[in-house]
Amino acid sequence: MAKMLRLYSLLFLFTILFSEARLTSSHPFSTKLSAKAMALKNEKLTHLHFYYHNLLAGPNATALPLNPKGPLDYSHPAGLFGRLTMADNPLTLDPELNSTEVGRVQGLYGVASRTDAALVELFNFVFTADGKYRGSTVTVLGRNPILATGTREMPVVGGTGVFCFARGKVHLKTQLFDKKTGNAVVECDIYVFHY
Repeated sequence: MAKMLRLYSLLFLFTILFSEARLTSSHPFSTKLSAKAMALKNEKLTHLHFYYHNLLAGPNATALPLNPKGPLDYSHPAGLFGRLTMADNPLTLDPELNSTEVGRVQGLYGVASRTDAALVELFNFVFTADGKYRGSTVTVLGRNPILATGTREMPVVGGTGVFCFARGKVHLKTQLFDKKTGNAVVECDIYVFHY
C-alpha cells in the first residue's frame, strides 16, 4: 500500500510538473529570444555631458505649469505641492543658452513633497544634433530634490535608438537657479549602459 501511495504521489507530481512546463511554454503572446536574434552585441557604457535650461518665465519659456497654483515660492515648498509642469527644454553643450544645442529634454515634473522642493521627474533626453545619436533617447524617472546642494542622482530607466535597452544613472548639478522665476540651468552627466 505504501509503495502504491508513493507511485501515485510521483505520478501526481510528474503530472503537475508536465502541465506547468506546457503552460509556461505555450503562451501565444511570448517568445524567448536570444540577444543574437535581436542583433544585440556587447553592452557598452557611455558618458554624456551637457546642460539643460528649464525656463518657466520670459518670452521663450520652455516649461509650462499645467495647474498654476499662484506665484512660485521655493522658500515654502508646501505651497508648491502638487504643481505639475510640462517641459521641452533645450539641451546644450555649454551652460550658456546660446551654445550649441544637441537635443531637448522633454517630459513632465511635479512637486511631490510637502516638506521640501523635491520633484518627481519623467524626462526623455532627445538627441537632435547630427551624428550617431540623432533620433535616440535616454529616459529618466526619479526624485530630484532641486534645492539640495551638490550633485543629485536619478536612474536611467530606458532608451531608444543607439540607447536601446538603456540603464544607468544621471548626475544633476544646478548651475543657476532663480527662486523668483524658477528658471534654472542644470549640468547633466549621464552614465548609460546600452547595446
